[in-house]
Amino acid sequence: MMMSQIVSNTKPKPQLSKETFVGGSLKAFREDPLLFMNELYRKHGDYARFRLGPQKFYAIFNPDMLKEVMITKADAFSKAGTFDEIKRLTGEGLVTSDGAHHDRQRRIMQPKFTRGHIQKYAGQMGQSTRSLIAGWNDGQQRDLTHDLFTITFDIMTRTLFSYEAGTRLEQIEKAFDSISRIATEKIRTLIRLPLLIPTKQNREYTAALCSLDDIVFGIIADRRAMGGEERQDLLSVLMEAVDESDQTGMTDRQLRDELLTMFLAGHETTAHTLAWAFDFLMRRPDVEEKLVEEWSRVLGGELPTADHFNDLVYTQNVIWETLRMRPAGYLTGRTAIQDTSLGNLPIRRGEALMISPYPLHMHPGYFDEPETFRPERFENDYVKTLPIMAYFPFGAGPRSCIGNHFAMLEMVIILAAIGQTFRLRPTPNHLPAVPEALLTLTPKGGIRVTVERR
Repeated sequence: MMMSQIVSNTKPKPQLSKETFVGGSLKAFREDPLLFMNELYRKHGDYARFRLGPQKFYAIFNPDMLKEVMITKADAFSKAGTFDEIKRLTGEGLVTSDGAHHDRQRRIMQPKFTRGHIQKYAGQMGQSTRSLIAGWNDGQQRDLTHDLFTITFDIMTRTLFSYEAGTRLEQIEKAFDSISRIATEKIRTLIRLPLLIPTKQNREYTAALCSLDDIVFGIIADRRAMGGEERQDLLSVLMEAVDESDQTGMTDRQLRDELLTMFLAGHETTAHTLAWAFDFLMRRPDVEEKLVEEWSRVLGGELPTADHFNDLVYTQNVIWETLRMRPAGYLTGRTAIQDTSLGNLPIRRGEALMISPYPLHMHPGYFDEPETFRPERFENDYVKTLPIMAYFPFGAGPRSCIGNHFAMLEMVIILAAIGQTFRLRPTPNHLPAVPEALLTLTPKGGIRVTVERR
């Protein structure tokens, strides 16, 4: 096992990797961010210094150094920086906010996102899945990626807003699609034109953002107008939540930001992770066979619920292994807000870091045969034997994903509900999906399957 120690590095400050004069490493980064980060790790080890256009970065790979960034010295770093495009969508939500505002929002929301609180949404997760796969026919070819997006979209709109699909929510879906595509293009572009410049792309981007604002603020206003009518959706939970230190709640703007943050995390990332899981399963009949045995033994044909979750151990391990090989949050960044150090590496105020779980998740020092999909590796609490930051699909420390319990429950229920009813097979000549690094790690071109009723 590779030891994770911050060793004294007597070498001079690392040199920039091979770059072009104008773009730096931008071309390699844009073409394949996963390969780019893997190569940096392979060539440089604990950390590497590189440039994207005029901006210089440190890529940090040593788990103990990452622990300092994410946990023990988290206050020395801001989430702001290169990845701010997503902030146009989520505003000051938990994923992108910093400082006192982030701490307050976390205090308000954390008690509402415990495992016990989240379990009450399991019934809706199962019902949405069962309802939407009811239209699948034996032998039918389907666009699995689209179907999973439809299922997670339905779950999020019902659990967030108590809404069924309709015109308003179709507008949300359309706006999200535009924002995701354009934000990805902007993140990868060396020169970003301000939104004030009315290019075709900027007009579409601005219109999509305005559309989302109109819809979400409208939903919040409708709910406030309803007064004391009780609902159990997440919007009601957030509207009732208060900061225990001063008994104040969230403004409409804060509610909007948190709702869209949850929508992005619970809709897109969940759908993509499930698409990857099914893609792996279709090519590993031995894993599928073990899953079917577990579903038959635990569920007996019933719709999965929160009561089944703890017994669906192998199903959970399939999700954990999928998140290892295809972490939806494949890249994040930090900016130093004060002079500090990581191990013996000095970091100056204003310097930017780039962090990816992917190179560590795929390193043979932590995971034997890392290119092999093997859920069994997560048995016997294997992750607890690793350095804290060798495996972090949901982040870590004060900025870890607050919705991790929701996401795991949702993915286990959807995977089991579909899998015990249908066997999925790749359509003829459909090659294994390859990752495309957009806002999340996406199966490039989608995944088409033939569904066979069990």
